[in-house]
Amino acid sequence: MKEAAFAVIYPDIDTFEDHAKAVAAMICETRSFPGCIEAHAGINRARHEIAVFHFWESNDHLDRYLTWRAERGDLDARSATMRREQDFRTYSVP
Repeated sequence: MKEAAFAVIYPDIDTFEDHAKAVAAMICETRSFPGCIEAHAGINRARHEIAVFHFWESNDHLDRYLTWRAERGDLDARSATMRREQDFRTYSVP
């Protein structure tokens, strides 16, 4: 079964542009990760929010991707300058 992942990121206002650039670079890497069907990011500068959407061939592919990101330190690097914890949700897609 396919898996969709949604995240809304809330960077500190003074680090917002750095976050936006980093997320854009991460999306390019995500698209080439095995099992990724689609990956997109939306940026709302008025609310200082970044939304991320990933669509995966399976939950296992998503898990491998998240483990890879965590092991590289990408998730901690982004979390260090957030004004609040990100909202992250996954959904199985029949």
